Amino acid sequence: MPAKPVKTVLIISSQTASSAIGAGASAYCLNALGIETIILPTTLFGRHPGWGAPGGGAISAPHIASMWDAIAKQNITFDAVLTGYMASIEQTELARRIINELKALNPDMLTLVDPVMGDKGSLYVSPDIANAMIEQLVPIADFITPNMWEFSFITKKLPQTLQKNAKDIAAKDIITAAQTIKASIIVTSVRSASNIGAMLVHGAQAYLVSHAQREIVPHGGGDALSGLALGHLLSGHAPKDAMARSVASIFEIFRAYDAKTDRGELPLIRLNAHIANAAPLKLQNLSPLQSDDS
Repeated sequence: MPAKPVKTVLIISSQTASSAIGAGASAYCLNALGIETIILPTTLFGRHPGWGAPGGGAISAPHIASMWDAIAKQNITFDAVLTGYMASIEQTELARRIINELKALNPDMLTLVDPVMGDKGSLYVSPDIANAMIEQLVPIADFITPNMWEFSFITKKLPQTLQKNAKDIAAKDIITAAQTIKASIIVTSVRSASNIGAMLVHGAQAYLVSHAQREIVPHGGGDALSGLALGHLLSGHAPKDAMARSVASIFEIFRAYDAKTDRGELPLIRLNAHIANAAPLKLQNLSPLQSDDS
């Protein structure tokens, strides 16, 4: 019997040596789901910037392009591209070119854009880079996975209170704002009462999945969730199920996280069993008048 081909994802995002964030976190989750990954790093940092000066720095767009030219000569079939942190406008433009090249070779290829640009009321990339991601990458994505603040910044449709990290977010406001974006959207960090979770807007469908909030969570949860969501989509799960499974895994990892044992980092290896085996969280259908098919 011939071996069944393994699906392959190209990740264009930051690479950090000692922190489970960026491409490292996304790739680990995809690998745990049986999916091959190839990384084009937009940065090479020593640690998460939240710990202080990260060391290292951004990779120039020509350097990344040279890496890509060599990879392209291997004639690899890519099933998906995942983009994350971009350190320059030129990197963003290069990512768009690569996606378009691969899409021409494989029209069924999925593109997931994690628009890593800010949180809690402010950008942590320059406005020019943020706008480049919105203009260059969001329009060609099949899925985007912004946090709540990034979603508000991208759509510019939500009330100002949401841009200040409001505690409660009306689902109808998210659905209305999501209609301005072509891609299906998984919005993370959606707050409701004492819970936090994610909301999917996929065509006419909208679903919410949530869990109890945790006071302390490590960096990298968004990167890991993007990898998990893409991995479950590539494994054949419907978008709503991919979200439910992904959020469940992140919740289980957060719940078992120990700040001292895990050194403040996302404990993906220690809690590897939760990546693929977490029981999916219950979905709340926010579009009851529509078909439940996804």
